[in-house]
Amino acid sequence: MTLKKLFFWIVSTLLVGAVLSIVFGYGIGAITGTDFGAFTQILLTGLTFAAVAELGFFSYLVFNWLAKGFLRNPKLFSSIQIFLILILLANLVYLNISKFAGSSLFTHLFVPVLILVVSLVVAWWKSARSVQQAFVPTLFFMVVGTTLESIPSINSKAGEVPLPFVVFTVLILLACNSYQILQLSWLVKRSQKDN
Repeated sequence: MTLKKLFFWIVSTLLVGAVLSIVFGYGIGAITGTDFGAFTQILLTGLTFAAVAELGFFSYLVFNWLAKGFLRNPKLFSSIQIFLILILLANLVYLNISKFAGSSLFTHLFVPVLILVVSLVVAWWKSARSVQQAFVPTLFFMVVGTTLESIPSINSKAGEVPLPFVVFTVLILLACNSYQILQLSWLVKRSQKDN
């Protein structure tokens, strides 16, 4: 990957986060009556989440590269990834149950189900566009990456974060992570055509 492509990738991901933060901020605010702050505050929040998503994605690429070096068996590596996905989803449900104690079952399961459904769609789309073996790694990144990136909002130590703010955070991270993982496939295909 050239520096030009890397720069395009970084800037375009920041733009996705910025634009979608405005859309999600005003959209969720209109539906729930939640005030996400002024326009510039929402915009800066989106840029921050996009930067966190980029750091998470680069961390995942390094993790994936190292793990494939240690675990030479692709089936074992896929099994470990699926196991970690299940553990993380169970932990996410637990965090939501402890955070929103006394709330409805829908409140407990909304964020984990949202992350899982979007992750499954993106993993299916990526494996359909590239190779079938991309399904599990994409699902792993989408579930694990998004969950770990959104932990400060889901499990805030500074007090309760209302559900609309958690959903706002998760939606931006899901969008940025989806864009990045699908963009990677496009950039690799494009660079192969250039050669």
